[in-house]
Amino acid sequence: MERKTPRTFQVVVDVNAANHVSQCLLRGILRFARERGDWGVIVNGAGKLDAALPSLVIDGFIGGKADSTRRCAPSVLGRKTVELTLDGGSVGRLAAEHFVERGFVQFAFVGEDRSPAWSTDRLAAFRRELASRGLPCAVYVPVSGTKRGDLSFQARHLASWLAAQPRPLAVLAAFDARARQVLEACRLAGLDVPGDVAVLGVDDDPLECETNQPTISSVALNGEEAGYAAAAALDAAMRGGGGRPRRIVVGGARVETRASTARFVGRDPLVAKARAAIAGRLRERLLVSELARELGVSRRTLELRFRADAGLPVGEAILRARLERAKTLLRMTPLPCEEIAAACGVCTASHLANLFRRKFGATPSSFRNGS
Repeated sequence: MERKTPRTFQVVVDVNAANHVSQCLLRGILRFARERGDWGVIVNGAGKLDAALPSLVIDGFIGGKADSTRRCAPSVLGRKTVELTLDGGSVGRLAAEHFVERGFVQFAFVGEDRSPAWSTDRLAAFRRELASRGLPCAVYVPVSGTKRGDLSFQARHLASWLAAQPRPLAVLAAFDARARQVLEACRLAGLDVPGDVAVLGVDDDPLECETNQPTISSVALNGEEAGYAAAAALDAAMRGGGGRPRRIVVGGARVETRASTARFVGRDPLVAKARAAIAGRLRERLLVSELARELGVSRRTLELRFRADAGLPVGEAILRARLERAKTLLRMTPLPCEEIAAACGVCTASHLANLFRRKFGATPSSFRNGS
């Protein structure tokens, strides 16, 4: 008796593999494909399907607005498709919250030169979040005309604009490479980062964020999770199932805080330094006495000045920062509670659960599920 060959689904993934967010999406898609075991994945990284591809039987397609403005190739139109779309709202909201928590009242946005839709969406969301708090946002107008290709002129133009803004200034750059250009412009203008200007990027690309001095804080997107969800939705559609969304949103998941935003604005510089130290050491065990010693003051002095400026004890501020970090990770990532506890400097998942019950009247699991 002839053995029947197992069915293999051929899927085209239309992403630019050189782009960090697309790489994250692809990781999620390939993880799902490995788990299923009956997927063949063709990555259409060049934007044009190979001449031989139309001869293949293509079952499904993943791509769309999460990767620039690319469109489905004609040979896959009509197949089962899942669209990836970028959400600028979550990026703007996370960026505004990050800066407002640090006490900033002056803000600016530096977008992509040609103002693509994803850049203008992030600007609109950032301005909307700030406006809801009665806060202003200046917008940098890029160089146009014949000077657009003069990189040296562009850097000087941005430096001059930054130098003219009120300080301390919080700048959201449309993406990480743009944030790096903002840091270079700050150097040209003699502006300290983050003392005069705090800079936040988007995408959390380690090649941009970790290789600069200072390192760049960034809004990380849920790329891998979105890729996995897109693959699951397509798989259900190809197998004749329903109930899963056919449009998957790629949005902001959390802010990865690094040196470029390690500043808190307040009336008391000692308290600002203390809050910056707390934000940078959430994974560690941090005693108030140790923090005071590092700042060169007595514990009593730190406690008195912190309460006067921030309105709460230092220990309570540390706990709040840990729990806010935990809430963000629960809401935006699939990480197990043990890993979230470790990321927030809480010794065990059970201790984190006790803290949640005491502070919020809910368990971490129920918070994650929205119940």
